[in-house]
Amino acid sequence: MSRTNENKTKFIGFRVTEAEYKKIEQKAQKAKMNISQYVSLSALGRDIVVFEDLKELIHQLSKVGNNLNQITMLAHKGRIKAVDLASVKKVVEEIWQLLNSLTEQTKRTGR
Repeated sequence: MSRTNENKTKFIGFRVTEAEYKKIEQKAQKAKMNISQYVSLSALGRDIVVFEDLKELIHQLSKVGNNLNQITMLAHKGRIKAVDLASVKKVVEEIWQLLNSLTEQTKRTGR
């Protein structure tokens, strides 16, 4: 795409059917872009990748982090001596596998 300090001085217009417009509009909204941004990136050969479930993934990571912080605080206070972190390890491994699969999908499609 263009650099941030370049002005966009050229206009390109083209006609589409109502159905095509709605489809482009939906894709742009899904990518959280306006139609101009979406069409420009697409026309320049840029793949637009939308990761839909990242909010849930971030929420899960946050919960794991909070739990580890609480465990650490209890350990520092001497209230606990040993902790079974098998369930935490399992959740982190699942998140890691999901991130790896998203990365691989992106690589395979050339994005």
